[in-house]
Amino acid sequence: MKSWVKMALAALAALTLAAAPAAAQVPDQYARELAQRLSRAETVLVENGYARAAGPFAAGIAGGEGRRFSLLMRAGQDYRVVGVCESRCGDFNIRVYDMGGRLMGQDVLADNVPVVHVRPRVTGRHIVEIEMVRCARAPCWSAFNVYSR
Repeated sequence: MKSWVKMALAALAALTLAAAPAAAQVPDQYARELAQRLSRAETVLVENGYARAAGPFAAGIAGGEGRRFSLLMRAGQDYRVVGVCESRCGDFNIRVYDMGGRLMGQDVLADNVPVVHVRPRVTGRHIVEIEMVRCARAPCWSAFNVYSR
């Protein structure tokens, strides 16, 4: 991908994060870091035929805490949920649940860039749960995008 396209994607992601609702207003220094990390992940997914379906969703949370987000997902669609967190984050997890509350997929490895692959059986509202396992100094900021193909 050309460098000007990468810069444009990073700038767009930064603007989108900065324009998040007040409850999830990411401080500038972390918004830039999260946008850059999401942009790197997006480059790989776009090269593999994915397009952003939703996001970015952002949250500032302490270690041991989590947040849930409701998303419309379509039956039979291939989804990737990709999360990132800023440098003070030590471990960040994502889980995806179906409409009945059953776990569909998760990335709970000891890392700070979780990727979850799901293919819903039914169209409807699904839950993406993020969990900040370790955070050096709360709040640690995280964000995720949802991609489909």
